Order: sequence, then structure tokens, then C-alpha cells
Amino acid sequence: MRLSRFLISTLSSLSLGYLACSASPRSNLGASGDDGTGGTGGVIGTGGSSAGGTGAVIDSDGGGGKAGACARAEAMAELVKEPVDIILLLDNSGSMDEELDAVERNINVNFAQILTNSMVDYRVILISRHRKAARDANAEASTSICVEAPLSGLAACPADDPVFSERFFHFFTKIESTNSFDVALDTYYPPIATDNQDRSDQAPLGWSDWLRDGAKKVFLELSDDNEDMSADLFIAGLIQEGPEHFGTDPAAPTFVFHSIIGVAEKGVPTEPYLPDEPVTSELCPDVTSAGETYQELSRRTGGLRFPICGFDAYDVVFSRIAEDVVTRTIVACDFALPAAPAGTELVLDNIAVNHVFGNGTGDQTFGQVLDPADCAPDAFYFDGDRVTLCPQACDIVRADANAEVEVLFTCESTVIVR
Repeated sequence: MRLSRFLISTLSSLSLGYLACSASPRSNLGASGDDGTGGTGGVIGTGGSSAGGTGAVIDSDGGGGKAGACARAEAMAELVKEPVDIILLLDNSGSMDEELDAVERNINVNFAQILTNSMVDYRVILISRHRKAARDANAEASTSICVEAPLSGLAACPADDPVFSERFFHFFTKIESTNSFDVALDTYYPPIATDNQDRSDQAPLGWSDWLRDGAKKVFLELSDDNEDMSADLFIAGLIQEGPEHFGTDPAAPTFVFHSIIGVAEKGVPTEPYLPDEPVTSELCPDVTSAGETYQELSRRTGGLRFPICGFDAYDVVFSRIAEDVVTRTIVACDFALPAAPAGTELVLDNIAVNHVFGNGTGDQTFGQVLDPADCAPDAFYFDGDRVTLCPQACDIVRADANAEVEVLFTCESTVIVR
């Protein structure tokens, strides 16, 4: 879904005077309207009258009894994609040096930047050991990760502690080769076991404090081993601790779990295993486990599985995961009402919403209802100072990958009378 930059264009050579042309319009946001007929009858139904129809909108350049004083105008609405919180679980065991180096080199350019360019409201929550020394200084540094700006607030690596940003948070603790699920559950909120305390003392409330209500949740696991805890127990644990974030039904968790694990490469090394492909025990070279538990969790939540041994191709892997996150985020079907063109009067009864088809074949105009209970596929309503598409209209717009939405400032009432 393209996000449209704010644009106002006049669709008539007539001077833009008052757009208020109906008898008793709602001229202020949140004000009550009249009986919805709008005076001049700018809405008609399929039966030829304003009542009981589908609410098709009639355009008028000078109606409403003020000939020549009114012209229709439009403004592009800014559609915002739903936010997403991405939780990274990175194995810090001794065999992970090359893999963590590859993650560190790719997390900004081939992950965060793709999300930023796609205008996704994302947040990265990293659970792993922070790198405090040069990567080859010692074994601990070689199997830790340090994230720099622009994703984090850290100017350069290494550093004593991670530095957070608006989009980046780091719970500084060690994950062993088989306990990432246990660490994730233990550090979710207090009390946190002594072994798993945040070493930078920046997360006293656990990593759950960084999750946002209403944000989609996506996990990314990186490990060359397998998990001791079963997928069932991990799902149950997340639901018990955070049902508002992870769902309430163990059979249908609301998060996605991607994994980069010890599974064998496909014919094309960067090609992922898809959710409908079975768990496989075929291994990457030099690993001891195909990460069957991680695979199962990825399958059950619609996630992708990549081979960990292809660390030289992590640019492609991280790009593919970022693109999957982008395609799964959906447009929020409410948005701020754009400012009316200069010199015009804002009349809520005269506003319509136009869905411009992404394939360039045309458009579809939605009229407004005064009560959400009257919603239909051709309608929207005002919720305070925001325009909200009716659920069926929202589904239509979301199904159009490149849709744009215009707000129309018309000269006649667009209120649908059913």
C-alpha cells in the first residue's frame, strides 16, 4: 500500500469559495448533523431516491443554491500501516561467531533500512549479549552483537552498553544454544532470574515494557542448535504472560516466528522453507541440529525458515525477512482528516472518501454514515476528528496492494440515508 504524500488540487477553474452548500451542515468536527438529508440531496440510491439506496455520490461544481461560489476539491489521505514489534533472539554460544558478525553487518542496511523505506512503523527488540570489545578480542566479544546508528542510538561499536533509540531496544543477557525460549519467558517481566538480569540495568521491567499495544508481533530466532522447550510450551508461556500481545488461543497464536537455523540449504541457498513445507532433519554443514523445534514454531505461525550456514548471504536473508514483515503489515483504515483548502469552509456533511484503484483502472467513492451501526461496503464515518472506513470498505482498500485514498471536499451532502 503506497503512502500518499499530502497533496491538494483544485478540480475546477471556479474560484474556491464556501464549500458549505447544504441546509444544516455539521461545520465543526464532532458536531451533530441534521437528519442526514443534507438539504440539496447529494446522495442517491439505486431506486432513484435518497432513501434505502446504496449511497452513490453525485458530484456538483456549483450546486446548493450558490451558483459559481462552490468548487469541489480533493486531498490525498495519509494511510498508515499497522505497527510491528520485532523480537530478535540471538544465540551467543561459542559456535556463533561468524553468524553474529553477519547479523551485525546486515541488521541496519538489509533489515532496518528496508522497513524504514517501506514506511513501516517498526520497533526492534533485541535479546542477546551486547558486544563490549573488538570482535576478535576474545571469545565473548566474538559471539556477541553490537548495533550502531541509525537503528540504535550508538555512534560506534564496540561500547560498554547498548544505546536505545525510538526504534531499537536491547535486553543485554546471554542466550545459550538451547535455551532462548526459556530466556525470553524469564526476561519478559519481573521477577527475572539472576542469571538473566539485564547487564546494562536499562530494563528493570523486562522486555515486555517495550512492546506496544496493537502492534503486530514478529520473532526472529538465530541459532545453530535446537531448543529444549517445546513449541507448545513456548506458545502457552507467551499467551499466559502476554495474551494482549500473543493471542489467547494456543492453536492460533497471533505472532509470526521466523528462524535462521541449522537446516540444510535448498538448491538456491537463500530460498526459505515455507510454512506449508514439512519439518526436515537435513543439516547445514558443521552443525549438530536442524532446529526442528524452531522449524515447527515457524510452520505453525506462518514464518519462514532459512539455513544458518549461508551467513555470507545474510544480506539476502535479512532482506527477505524484512520484505515479509512489510507485506504482512496492513493499512490502518482510519486517518486524520486533511486540512481543507485555503479559503474554504469545512462542512463534514459534504465530505466523501474516494478509493483510487492501485492498478489505475478507476476509483470508487464512499459516502458517509452518521452512525457506525449503519456501516456498509460503500461507506465511512467520523470518529472524533478522524475518518474511519466501515469494516467492509476497509477490507476493499486493504485488498488493493497499491491503493490510494482521497478525501473529497464536495458541494453537496454525501450522507447516506438508508
